[in-house]
Amino acid sequence: QALGGQAWQFRRIPWQLCAAGCMLFGGMLQGRSRPLLGLRCRLATFWLFGALADAKELRYPDGIKPGDQISGTSGEFFRYKHVLVKPPDDDDRIQALGMSEDIKCETCEILLRGLLLKSESNSEDHIMDQFDGELAAPPRDTDNAQEYRVDANRKGCNKHFKDEVLYRGWAIKKCPPPAGETTAGGTTISITSGSEEAKEVKDTALASGKQREWCLEQMEKIPSERDVDTFHIRHEAFFYACENTVGRYGQEMATLLSARLDDGGDRERAIRAACREAASCAGLPTRSPKKGGRRKRRRAPSPDEDL
Repeated sequence: QALGGQAWQFRRIPWQLCAAGCMLFGGMLQGRSRPLLGLRCRLATFWLFGALADAKELRYPDGIKPGDQISGTSGEFFRYKHVLVKPPDDDDRIQALGMSEDIKCETCEILLRGLLLKSESNSEDHIMDQFDGELAAPPRDTDNAQEYRVDANRKGCNKHFKDEVLYRGWAIKKCPPPAGETTAGGTTISITSGSEEAKEVKDTALASGKQREWCLEQMEKIPSERDVDTFHIRHEAFFYACENTVGRYGQEMATLLSARLDDGGDRERAIRAACREAASCAGLPTRSPKKGGRRKRRRAPSPDEDL
């Protein structure tokens, strides 16, 4: 199903038929000279039945068929050009929000590293320019209304979660079982007791009251433009992580970053402080976000005006 009206064709073989075939094949092996292999095949089939018993059926909503154009006013329609099978619903949003809580601090730090590199200086205004992420040029002309809508709204976190996270290969994966080590960027890092990494893992777990379920991993393969513009719960989790840090606490973060970097402070420490102190990514906010957006700049007088 494509928001822009491009047709998708799906061919599915019922899993019940595959399972029945595996059961029959396993029985034949058990009756011959491969009893162990046959037993494994049949056990795998029982596991498949159990795993899929509670699975949520993926089907087109009533009245929608492949290739149909759909429209809506929810936020996803301003971020994505395509959707697979069905439009996002409240269950998808709840799942994405929960997922974003686990990866919010790391996503915030990734965003700031990329945005600060593009900033003209360490001034608060220049940092806020990057946070705002306004369009650098008008959206390209197209006959596809949905593509134009997404391109016209590609600013702020609608832009950042794609450019700074997805296009840099970051993906959300299930966290490995806690065993004294963690992964970052695809590399295994041993965590020493009392180290900064150990403290970060402990702080993140305590903030939510439970061990994290979702972690980040930087993949070698960069997703295509179509992949990035297709709705996925894990993509939306990145958007929520941006919106609830840079989008909500941008002014406080820019103020902290500017003050620390202008004083010659360490960039990584400033980024960590902006996410964890100004944006309170690991716990409850210590102060409410400022209302009214950024501070107004003082306009320099023109040559024709009296000073």
